[in-house]
Amino acid sequence: MNDNALTIASILLETKAVKLSVENYFTYSSGIKSPIYCDNRFLLGFPKARTTIINAFTENEKIQEAEIIVGTATAGIPWASIIAHNLGKPLAYVRSEAKKHGTTKSVEGAIVKGKKVVIIEDLISTGGSSKKVLDNLILEEAIVTSIVAIFSYEFSEISTIFGDTPFYSLSNFTTLLKVAEDTKALSKEECEIASKWNKSPHTWKI
Repeated sequence: MNDNALTIASILLETKAVKLSVENYFTYSSGIKSPIYCDNRFLLGFPKARTTIINAFTENEKIQEAEIIVGTATAGIPWASIIAHNLGKPLAYVRSEAKKHGTTKSVEGAIVKGKKVVIIEDLISTGGSSKKVLDNLILEEAIVTSIVAIFSYEFSEISTIFGDTPFYSLSNFTTLLKVAEDTKALSKEECEIASKWNKSPHTWKI
C-alpha cells in the first residue's frame, strides 16, 4: 500500500463518498448485495480532496505519456476534464451509447484515431462499463495505453476483462478496509465480513 492509496482511502471515508454498513447492506443495480457503496461524484464538492485526487492522477506515468485524456460518461468526465486542463492535453469522452442522430458518434471531443489515450474512470466495479468504453475507443482506432480509476473493488474478474490493456486505481478495497479498521469505522469482525463479500460478491449473504 502506498501513501497515495492510504490518503485517498481516508478521503473516501471522511467525505462519505464511500459508505460502509455490514448490517444495513446496499443493493446495486446489478442485484449484488454489498456492505460498501461508492459514489465518487460526491468528491467533486470537496475542493481540497479533489485537488489531492487530481494530483495523484497526474503523477501516473501512463497519464503523463498519453496524447489524449478520455473520460467515461458521465462520472469520469469531470475528472478527465481537470486532468487534461492541468496537463495541457486534448480531451475526449465516450458516451454511454452512441447518438441516435447527426453523426451518431460515441466518442466526442478530440480525434482519437492513431493517438495514445488513457481512460479516466471514477470507479471500477465489475469492469463492464469500462470495457464498453475501451471497445468503443478501439473501434475508433485509438491506442489505449491504460485505464486509471480513483477506486477499485478489486473483483477477480477485473484481472482478465480488459485483455492486454493495463488498469490502475489510485486506491482500492483492500486499502479502504485497512483504513476503516484503523479508524474504527468498522470493527475487525465487520472488516472480515466485508472481505468475504469482496471475494464472492455475487453469492455473499450476511
